[in-house]
Amino acid sequence: MPGYDRKFLLDMYERMVLIREFEDTVKFLFLEGTMPGTIHQCQGQEATAVGVCTALSSDDWITSTFRGHGHALAKGLAPQELMDELFGAETGCCKGRGGSMHVGNMSKGMVPGIAIVAGGIPLAAGMALSFKLENKPHVVASFFGDGAIAEGAFHEGVNMAAIWNLPLILVCENNLYGASTHVDLVMKNSRISDRAKSYGFRGETVDGNDVLAVYEAAQKAVAECRAGHGPVLLELMTYRRTGHSRRDPCHYQPKDEREAWAQRDPIERFAAKVQITAEEHELINTRIQKTLTAAVERAKVAPHPSASDLTDYVFAEASPRPSALNEQLNPVVSAGGSTRRLGIAEALREGITEEMAADPRVFCIGEDIGVPGGWGGAFTVTLGLEKRFPERMINTPIAELGFFGLATGAAVMGMRPIADVQYGDFLFLASDQIINNAAKLRYMSGGTISVPLVMRAPVGATGRGSQHAQNMERYFTGVPGLKVVAPSNAYDAKGLLKAALRDGNPVLMFEHKLLYGSKGARAEGGAVDASSDVPLEDYVVPIGKAAVRREGKRVTVLAWLLMVHYAMQVADELDAEVIDVRSLSPIDWETIGASVRKTGHAVIVEEGPVTGGVGAEIAAGIAERWPSVRVTRVASPDVPVPFTPVLENAYRPNADCISMGVREILEESHG
Repeated sequence: MPGYDRKFLLDMYERMVLIREFEDTVKFLFLEGTMPGTIHQCQGQEATAVGVCTALSSDDWITSTFRGHGHALAKGLAPQELMDELFGAETGCCKGRGGSMHVGNMSKGMVPGIAIVAGGIPLAAGMALSFKLENKPHVVASFFGDGAIAEGAFHEGVNMAAIWNLPLILVCENNLYGASTHVDLVMKNSRISDRAKSYGFRGETVDGNDVLAVYEAAQKAVAECRAGHGPVLLELMTYRRTGHSRRDPCHYQPKDEREAWAQRDPIERFAAKVQITAEEHELINTRIQKTLTAAVERAKVAPHPSASDLTDYVFAEASPRPSALNEQLNPVVSAGGSTRRLGIAEALREGITEEMAADPRVFCIGEDIGVPGGWGGAFTVTLGLEKRFPERMINTPIAELGFFGLATGAAVMGMRPIADVQYGDFLFLASDQIINNAAKLRYMSGGTISVPLVMRAPVGATGRGSQHAQNMERYFTGVPGLKVVAPSNAYDAKGLLKAALRDGNPVLMFEHKLLYGSKGARAEGGAVDASSDVPLEDYVVPIGKAAVRREGKRVTVLAWLLMVHYAMQVADELDAEVIDVRSLSPIDWETIGASVRKTGHAVIVEEGPVTGGVGAEIAAGIAERWPSVRVTRVASPDVPVPFTPVLENAYRPNADCISMGVREILEESHG
């Protein structure tokens, strides 16, 4: 081939043959029951992986899918580490925690595969955003199938990549089928590259079974991205020779269609095009078979994680700021230091400002958070920050799934994003990225990924009706890999925010709308004064530590957010010990235990519905640890949050409800 070095062509050929032979080997091992789990194979699609990854440098990155073996081998993962992973071995690329659908290796520039269709696209856009913010010349290639085009994650991720010209190559491997459904049945316009134009960037349809055509298209796309002209959408037309997953017989693929694509096999076409000799093929094939035989033999006897390792890699250890900043991770406020009275909105704004000034990795992303002359977010928390940090206050489209995915991707690359959702209810839109990516990537990667991401969400019934008023804590406190905090005052809000930014893990902070307006933000009807004396010095409030707001002897009242203030209103008359739980995951059982062992009674107060709430989890935890303690709960009824004030006031617990709950449990114990 003119213009190509022979060694280059042979290397490309060998990589495709390696992928094919690896997949055939793995298919046999799965069918005979030697391997656990399931597989999604890519025989017939070797040219897409090899063509794109050959155009990337070692410093560039890819995101993959559940059909990622070929991407991994093309990006440079060793067959041994991949085989070990499929066997579930500790020596696998993800230490056995990822498996077939989540293969990857951060040292090779591959994030573990994202098995949720289209879920890797916002993640890849966030990685590309981090490169742009840090002026790094890297590119991300995000692989996905034709089925991803129907997902909202595709639209949201692609749109944000477009409006910010991110260095992202969107690689659609169009193999004509989403599982068993033909592309023509789910798209009016099945030419996927046409969609790029509607977002304002270039798209191209390429013969995905011609590895050199793919390579040349990818080379051009890489150059455009490095020059700041990205993103680019490459639609690579290809065909898988096997089923969607391991036991799919492909009866939905017409025989004549299969035969036509078999004539366009990427490996055979390339061998003929570059005139691979019999000797060259034999040498390459012998080397590959030797490698794979050895990989299987070693993988079969490779050590597996022990049962005692089950909980490893869920959370990262807290990491300090860059050494140049030379600041303590857990500073201590000196006695008698200067303070000022701040409201929660002011305290949060000050905390964000200080962290952004101290650490260039910190940035804010969300809707309406940094518009000149705008609101500073729905509750004024970021008001004015756009003047000081114009490049790091990133206003997004209305696309919660998308920008939470971008924030997660940027965090994976070492940034410290603060993602701001206008109302906690909208977290449902972002929950895939929060739960399946942000919270799981560290574990799936075998501890090689950290996701230092802070997410802020206002909650609480405030006259807005059912879809802008839910207390969302219950939905996230049981997510492994995610920390959840809920401050009740300005001191805690600033301190927990700082702790979360330095934690190294995804932390979701719930903030009550009735507590913002105590000072420095627009007042809500029924606002409660949550202002505090906030030190001028740097400080953090440790995650995982509750606070005793009032000592008492008769009963322990456990609450968070607005309910802490209502509990304090009746604490004196009831001689109640009030515990501000404030860290909902992890929970401070030590502080709770010390109190309930003393009082023998626990009343748990939350604003959310009573069934399945955080209060239920705390009640179960107390019962398991200290079975002699009498426990009751005060919470909202199991109805959506009503709008009209008379019903909303009846819905949300108040001081009288708490007083009644305390009196009833005390009367029962003495009755």
